[in-house]
Amino acid sequence: MTERRARGTSPGGRGDRRTSRAARSRPSHLDAPGRPAAAKRTTRRRPESATGTKRKTGGKLDRNEHTILGLSTGKAVVLAAVLCGLALTLAVPTRTYFSQRAEATALAQQRAELDADLAALRDRRAQQEDPAYIRSEARDRLRLVMPGETPYIVQVPGIEAPAPPPMSTRTAAPDPWYTDLWRSISEPAPEGPR
Repeated sequence: MTERRARGTSPGGRGDRRTSRAARSRPSHLDAPGRPAAAKRTTRRRPESATGTKRKTGGKLDRNEHTILGLSTGKAVVLAAVLCGLALTLAVPTRTYFSQRAEATALAQQRAELDADLAALRDRRAQQEDPAYIRSEARDRLRLVMPGETPYIVQVPGIEAPAPPPMSTRTAAPDPWYTDLWRSISEPAPEGPR
């Protein structure tokens, strides 16, 4: 046991257990040979109240971590990743839901229009099956009369259709030269006597 203390090791064999303050107070001539004194790393201990990075909780020293919305940074990152994954998972079904909802609304409107058209066509069919309607349409549109009736057509001056304009007596302009050329190429020449 005396050998260990003489070598400067602890009973656990962990090497020299000097504090940083003791290491700083060593003279520079005791430094390792070949290592300059300026290259040594010195750490300075700040008081706990000045740094604000450590606090005592239940006898332990904990680092004061940054918080986002009351969560530590790591937990906030995990929460953000979960929320992004959830948003991406729900984006496609939500878009599908809204597109199908709009399509259903358009189809319902189209069906209402078709139902109105169908009702109008049924009314028109019922109207056309009525003999009185058929008679009135035959008189108005086709100018037909019942047997034994005499039809009269009243012509009011100025209502008649205008007479067609007279045909012009101008002669047609001759065809351009390229039309004559095309005709001579496309039509066979008349055969003469052999």
